[in-house]
Amino acid sequence: MTQNQKLNLISILLVLIAIAMIVIGIISKILPPPLTGIGFLVIAWGFQLFKREK
Repeated sequence: MTQNQKLNLISILLVLIAIAMIVIGIISKILPPPLTGIGFLVIAWGFQLFKREK
């Protein structure tokens, strides 16, 4: 598995977890899970930017 494939896999997993966290927060009407989900989306976006630089 190449480094790009690993970064893609990590990004996909982060996005899936982020979506789950946002949904949990909306259903439960609490703020911390959606904020964490947004943070995961930002991290996944950062991984994609890191991948493009190589």
